[in-house]
Amino acid sequence: MKSVDVAVVGGGVAGLIAAHDTARMGLATVIFEAGSACGGRARTRVQEGFHLNQGPHALYVYGQFRKALDALRVNVSGHRPQFRAAIALWDGQRHPLPLDPESMQRATPFDDLDRLELVKTFGEIAQGAYDYAGQPLTAFAGRLRPRVANMIKTLTRLVTYVHAPELIDAQAALNQLRLSFGGVLYIDGGWGVLAAGLAASATAAGATIRTQSSVTKVARQEVGWMVSGPGLEDHLASTVVLAVAPQNAASLVGQSPDLAAVVQRTKPVRLMCLDLGLSNLPNPDATYALGIDQPTYFAVHSTIARLAPSPAAMVHVARYLAPGESPKPAHFDTLEQLTDLLQPGWRDVEVQRQRLVGIVVAHDFPSFHARGRRGPITVQDAPGLFLAGDWIGAEGMLSDASAASARAAALAIGEYCNQRTSTAVINNDQ
Repeated sequence: MKSVDVAVVGGGVAGLIAAHDTARMGLATVIFEAGSACGGRARTRVQEGFHLNQGPHALYVYGQFRKALDALRVNVSGHRPQFRAAIALWDGQRHPLPLDPESMQRATPFDDLDRLELVKTFGEIAQGAYDYAGQPLTAFAGRLRPRVANMIKTLTRLVTYVHAPELIDAQAALNQLRLSFGGVLYIDGGWGVLAAGLAASATAAGATIRTQSSVTKVARQEVGWMVSGPGLEDHLASTVVLAVAPQNAASLVGQSPDLAAVVQRTKPVRLMCLDLGLSNLPNPDATYALGIDQPTYFAVHSTIARLAPSPAAMVHVARYLAPGESPKPAHFDTLEQLTDLLQPGWRDVEVQRQRLVGIVVAHDFPSFHARGRRGPITVQDAPGLFLAGDWIGAEGMLSDASAASARAAALAIGEYCNQRTSTAVINNDQ
């Protein structure tokens, strides 16, 4: 049996960041990753020069994940997409997607009053002049003209991936939309590059990474937590960070009603995605489109980032699933038909295909019932147990939530270890 200060279960974005930070504190830290490599949903598969992310990914320029990458000195090579020719698909027709003053002035099917309200609403969001915590997005959209309301709901769906305006907290959704006004980056080489950089940074800080190490039980002991799994040497850890999916966390720790209650409240955000590697782009003028009356997304990320060998193209086509909605084969038919509309002849130049069926984009989202809050970082009935991931904390969404919760978990571990040390010193003096 080995003893460590911190055991991090899960080598995704949250686990790697948390491990880096605790190792930098001088705490003996080990990451247990069940897969052959770290990264989780940030991994990238490379086939014939095509870089296949786990669906469409964008890094928010002013988000918490980008701040963490900079703090960990992980190089970020990416480019901002341009939306001048972006398309809004409405009632089967193509319209300019109104994302800037120029496109707003010519946007159809908006009338003059719609355009005025759209400009005013964008300004309101940009200034943060709203207070809708504890209310659904429909409360904000309900005061708008119908076409403007549909556009706001479409854009918040785009930036949050959440197809549930009646459930998502309006304040959190609008904050995410406001964050997007600062821009996003598509990453050269895919998000696997970022995951590799995080792993290297964690190792350089002193953390030990153990891949192909599946943890099946985290059990409370008198002096810490026993971390065990098949073929894995038992580790006694003073603290544990669970940076895994909610259901996995609950199954690892069976004796925590508080953790079970948090997990039960989570609502996964899921996506149907068709990723296509094409030897060339049949229609270079159609590279970005959003469904307004349908929850669909189309983007050619390789026009911005190095994700395919020139002149090939990496295309993402997706359909957002509502909470509880089941994936259906017809969803992929819809995605192929959308690609037919925007890139006719694409089947003749298809080189690579990746189908992601109901992929989990985030394990939870901020609902209005909880006033935008997700699960806590500390587990009250399990001292020394901490949580990190996109289903934890009140700050940010998606990878930003993973980064923010990971850094907060590391700080909480530092305080917890200091308190235990202080208590031990006092007891010894007595």
